Amino acid sequence: MTLTAKLKKSALLIAASTTLIACDALQITGGPLDLDIGAAQANNLLDRGGFDGGFGAWRACSDPSTVTLSTNDINTVSSAQLSANGCIYQAVPAAPNDFMIASCSARKATNNWASMTFGYLDKDHQPLKTIEAPIPDTNFTTISARLRAPADTAYAEVLIYAEDGAVIDDCELVNMQEGAPAELLINAWFEEGLNGWQACPRGSVTVDNDVANLNESCLSQKFTAYEGAELTVSCNGVKLDDSHTALALGFLDATTQAIEMIEVPITREEGVYPSVTLTAPASTSYAQVMLYTEGEANIRSCSLTQPEES
Repeated sequence: MTLTAKLKKSALLIAASTTLIACDALQITGGPLDLDIGAAQANNLLDRGGFDGGFGAWRACSDPSTVTLSTNDINTVSSAQLSANGCIYQAVPAAPNDFMIASCSARKATNNWASMTFGYLDKDHQPLKTIEAPIPDTNFTTISARLRAPADTAYAEVLIYAEDGAVIDDCELVNMQEGAPAELLINAWFEEGLNGWQACPRGSVTVDNDVANLNESCLSQKFTAYEGAELTVSCNGVKLDDSHTALALGFLDATTQAIEMIEVPITREEGVYPSVTLTAPASTSYAQVMLYTEGEANIRSCSLTQPEES
């Protein structure tokens, strides 16, 4: 089960309720963000993402009694404790074309639904684009979601909801737009359908609401490259069955024959971003990114970057 329509209307990215949760003077030490973004933790846009000193700018989108501070989890002094149907959120200013990554360390109380949702709002707090990452189990796991802000964006919002309760800690929201490497893929977010992408002749590929659906098919893009170039590709995707599904990065020679290629699996778990980094060998003329599935898969976005020094 996903967030109920009631929650989405009242809190998820509308933020009509601004119930302030009382703050207590507490200390906390947070663990590292499980994303390869260097020192981005220092640029956390969330107020008290580790619930240091209480809830700060976090707001309840459920009965305030369902949101309290917990003091006995993951070696911290405090974390957010949600009881049944508990819900909290925080909104921060944002702008069109921002590229933000949201993450939290979380565990749910039972196997029932719990999730973190990240999205963008317009100036009237109406939702423009959202993505929901489930909290997978009852052990602490870092969950993450990332999106590029569409036109008319005024705010970014992170929301956590749990049917039977959850413990939340170390939440971060980082804007990667400034100083981020240039995006090499054309139409990396599928906002222009399949523009720039080459679909395989077998199976089918469609795009709906900026999500590419692959059914026993593949997608690829090919670029000019040179020996020594270091490229990194990652994708936000999930397979919808148990069939083999993968992301691949490879280098081709002048006759477009593969010289070297590495693939990583795309799993059924939301919020996981498979990534490949590869350095072009001798005789390289082209680089190619490929998404492939023997069953069915949904791909929300991909990114191909090259460090300035390579």
